[in-house]
Formats: sequence, C-alpha cells, structure tokens
Amino acid sequence: MQTSHGISAGPRRKGIGLKTGTSILTGLALRRVQALCIALIVLKLAHLSFAGVFMDEAYYWMWGQHPALSYYDHPPLNAWLFALSSAVFGWNSFALRLPVAMAFIADIFALYLISRRIAGAAWSGHFWLTLLLFLVTPVFWMVTNYGLPDHLLLTTLLFSIYFFFRFFQDRAVGQAGATRDLMLGALFLGLAGLAKYNAAFLGIGIGVFVLLYDRALLRQGRLYLGALLALALQAPVIAWNSAENFASWRFILEGRHSGLEASFDGVYPLVIGVLIFITPILFWPIIQFAFSRKNIVPGFGFARAAFFVSSGAIIALAFSTATLFHWNLVAYAAMLPFLALYMRPRWLIPLQALAGTAFAIAIFINYAIVPITNVSGWKDEASGWSYGWAPTAEAVEAAKLEHPVGFVAATDYTTASLLGFALRDPDVVSLSTKRDQYDYWFDARAHAGEDAILFADRWRPIRAAVRRQFESIEELRTLRVRPHGRNVDTHVIYLAKGFKPRG
Repeated sequence: MQTSHGISAGPRRKGIGLKTGTSILTGLALRRVQALCIALIVLKLAHLSFAGVFMDEAYYWMWGQHPALSYYDHPPLNAWLFALSSAVFGWNSFALRLPVAMAFIADIFALYLISRRIAGAAWSGHFWLTLLLFLVTPVFWMVTNYGLPDHLLLTTLLFSIYFFFRFFQDRAVGQAGATRDLMLGALFLGLAGLAKYNAAFLGIGIGVFVLLYDRALLRQGRLYLGALLALALQAPVIAWNSAENFASWRFILEGRHSGLEASFDGVYPLVIGVLIFITPILFWPIIQFAFSRKNIVPGFGFARAAFFVSSGAIIALAFSTATLFHWNLVAYAAMLPFLALYMRPRWLIPLQALAGTAFAIAIFINYAIVPITNVSGWKDEASGWSYGWAPTAEAVEAAKLEHPVGFVAATDYTTASLLGFALRDPDVVSLSTKRDQYDYWFDARAHAGEDAILFADRWRPIRAAVRRQFESIEELRTLRVRPHGRNVDTHVIYLAKGFKPRG
C-alpha cells in the first residue's frame, strides 16, 4: 500500500513484527538511500585509512601494549583487542584501525538482524533507512571513526538489543521467549560492560521494564541466570579494582567529576553536544519513539526503558559535572533500530541525510587533510594533534642519539601516547600530576637522577609541577606543525636533566 509519503507498508508477520500501517522505503527512494549508504561506507573506510591518530585512541593503544585485567579509566575490552591486533599485524595504523573497521561492519550486521526481526519479509526498506540514520547521525559517525571504547560499546549494545528484542517480542505476543535469546542478550550485555561502564544503563533499563511490565519473569530462574552471566563477565574488572583499592570505580564515580561553579555549567556542553551530534532534525522522531502510545512493533519497551534510564542519569549528572554527549550512547543505541518507524514527516529523512553527510565530509577533511576547525581565535587540540607526529618522532630519535637519556616523557597522557605511538615505543611516559594509566606502568623511583627527552606543545606546555621534577630543562628543538600551510601546533623537544620523582 503506497502512502502519501511515497513509502509503502510491509506485510505483517504472523504473531510478531510490524503492525499494519507501518511503512518502509520502496522503489526509487530505496535506491537513492542505498546509493548514499554505500557512498558513506566508502567514506568511512577512507576515514579509517587516512585520518591521523586520534588523541585518546593512542592512549588506549598504549594500554594494549601493557596487558592487564583492567585499567584505570575504563574496562579492558578495547585494550585487549588492540593487544591482539598489534600482536598479529604489528605496530601501525592498520592494526590500530582494523578492530574499528570490523566493529563497524558488525554494527551494520546487527542492524540487519534487527530489521529482519522487525519487518520480516519487508526488512529491506527498514534496514536501509536504519542504516542511513546510523551513517548520518553524527554521534554514530564519530564513535565508529576511532579506537575508543565507545565503538565497542556500540557494537556489543546493538547485538545485546537484538537478542533481548527477540526475547521480549516473543513474550509480548504471548510466547515464553527463548532462553537462548535471553542468555545471548546477557552475554553481549556483559561484553558491553567490558567495553565501558555505562553499559550498565541497558541492564538497569531492562530491570525497570521487567518490574513494570513483565513481573511474571521475576519468578523465572533464567532471568537471574542471565544477570549472573552478565556480571560474571565483569570478573577481570572486579579483580583489578579489588587489587587497586577500587581505583577505576572511584575515578568514574568521583575522580572525573570536578564539580561546577554554577549548576547549569554542565548542562550547556551537554545541550550543545546533543544539538551537534544528534541534530534537532531527529528530535521529533526521538520524542515519538520515547512517548508514542502506538504499539507499532511489540517488544521494544525494554529499549524505551533503557533510553529513559540512560538519559535521566546523564541529565542528572550534568548538574554536578561537565558532561559529554557520547556518555549517553546507551540511549542512542536503544533508539536507533526503531527510529526509522517514526521518521515523519517525510522531509526529515533527506534533511538529516544532507546534514549528516556534510558532517561526515567535514570530519574527514578535518582529521585527514587539513584541520578546518583551526580558525582564528580558537584552536582545536583534538584536530591539531592529528598532524605532525612523524617529523617530531624523527627529531626525538635524533635527540636520543645525541643525548643518552633514561627515558622519554611528555607533560600529559595525551601527548605521551601520541608521541609513543609515533615512536613505536611503549615506554614513553606521562609526567602529569593528574593520575592516569601511566602511573601503573612507570616506576618513577627507579629512574631517579636520570636525564630525559621531554616533549611539550602549545596545549600541554611545561608547567611548574613538571619543572620541579628535574634539576634543569633545556630546549633542544622547535617544530612547527603546518599542514597545507596552516599553523596548527608547535612541538618543542627538551633535554631534562636530573629527574626527581614526586613524593
């Protein structure tokens, strides 16, 4: 049946699936969506191949060079994959980005599986529109660009949502729900917890949904078995925290939240992040997903519950600390597979496609060709740090030959990681006074009295706290980072003599 929006309704599956009247793309519109999706996938692969190393991406790579049960900032799954990739493919950009590319492909497969479950024989239109929304929503584009924990969180969340959706959809139409689906959903939820701590919002959302709408499940032992499975996968994190005085959990719950001068100072960056990385174009479909009473497809109430739990927690957190847009990734992942069902009016689709495609192209140019965010009066460190490391690494190697030193260091974990990646040296260290993962690798007292090659730049200069750690610091060389003639950063190499460990 052709609707006024030029979209046709797919057949309803027996017992489960789409309600009559739910529509999907067809005909010429479908071919246009497919063409744009393929073009964006090619652009994604180009970004993964040519974009410079992202600041925190290098940090997590360094984690992989120091295998452990878990780590200070986040759980270990991302670092474990980097360790495996580097062991197989060596120390290079291919090994860095291969896990990201594979996770991106897995994301697409998960969306395909969910579309098959939602739309049955009419899956094609729903899948391609969902894939388009995935590719042109900036938050998803960004988290699938780099080897940050978020890209694995997204992948594991999507597979967990798929299996939980199968389970709760069966129960919504009077069936018992397959225990296999419940266990697989719990398995991927546990893996999501090994990627990033905020995966817990999906588990809490499912718990809230069961308490409110499916209390009969509370009398079934398989629910608790699934919960135990998800928790059992956190054993490495629990063991590491137990051995390190709960350092990671205390950092997540307390250490990274420095407080605000005014109660709304944390809300502003969250709102700005949502406006940019979700876009106002999707606000109405998201509102419909969250609040519509129409039971378009049964069984996704747990996803709504997770959306509310995650969003509520992040909004509440914004009143006490600076909050980043991607912290609410659980909510975005929960809505993504079902958002195509609410893309009305029709013009929202091409508008979001245009905005998202422009964003993707701009991000590729910014991180792979020239930092277009490098404008007068405002310099973007994340973009600037994507350039200029090969010449700096050569200069550091030359300085090491001329001045035998005990170690190479930088003033912060970000620059230490980027320099270490460029040098292919896992022993470059951070001398920041703020606690980071380097504090678990670097035995400062063992290097007392040694000289060091020290790196600093415009964003991470040598401050008094670092100067106090050496008897003297002498500038050796300054390198200007100027891709395509644009002044982006200034790298400075120092000879620091007589290391004096803090404390």
